[in-house]
Amino acid sequence: MSMIFFNRSLIALSILLSLMSIPVLGYAQSITAANVQVEAEKLERLWWDQVKNGDMQGLEKTVSPNYQQVLNIGAQNKTAWMEIVKKAKIREYAISNLKATYSENTLIVSYAIATKEIINGKELSTKPQYRLDVWQKSAAGWQVIAHANLNPVP
Repeated sequence: MSMIFFNRSLIALSILLSLMSIPVLGYAQSITAANVQVEAEKLERLWWDQVKNGDMQGLEKTVSPNYQQVLNIGAQNKTAWMEIVKKAKIREYAISNLKATYSENTLIVSYAIATKEIINGKELSTKPQYRLDVWQKSAAGWQVIAHANLNPVP
């Protein structure tokens, strides 16, 4: 008799715990959705701070070895992009209209960025320009793997 009572109690407890977890799961999903925006902004600010400060060691870790970007002058790999960064002088930047989506270990971020920037001695437009970045999370942490910037680069 006590074994039957124990089994019924265990079953009832399992059902109760399962039902209680349904609202928690929904809440966890909404927190994750909110965290996607927060995580994306944190990563973009890290990357742009590294570019602004000429932190080549930081960028070496933040930018994937398989990095690819597209500019108005064509596609480039990490080595070519790092050469551009060495020549760039960003005094300040402002990110706006950031939108992020997340799937498994990939974060896709679009945003507008206004910069006070000089490349090859030429000051670029300070008007906000849209960019697109793709970040991937691995054992090494988050790394940017792709970037699109169609703003004219001298």
